[in-house]
Amino acid sequence: MENIETKCANTTRHIADKILFLRRANKLTQEGFAEKVGLDLRTIARAESGKHRPSAQTMEMIASCFQIPISYFFDDSSYKIDISKTALIYEINTKLNVLSKNNLRKVKSFIDLIEK
Repeated sequence: MENIETKCANTTRHIADKILFLRRANKLTQEGFAEKVGLDLRTIARAESGKHRPSAQTMEMIASCFQIPISYFFDDSSYKIDISKTALIYEINTKLNVLSKNNLRKVKSFIDLIEK
């Protein structure tokens, strides 16, 4: 039976591998990944190395940025990342951030119409 230190080390390595996979799947450098997520490059480097487990806040920021569930970091399944969808969501989000409130209301009305 594994001791708790070994289990913790294995969990940390698993999370590191998931972050590394996500970055590579999106064809980003560590610098580009850090910038996109809004984190310090050192935070990303430490998270990917497996030497330090990222904080819950760091994992939430990564999950939110890439529109993936937080469970992605912990499950054993190979979560399929639709790179084209992720890129499109990022592009839309970038454009939405500069719209006026009035135009955002129009976009919301359009989305509501599509969902019907």
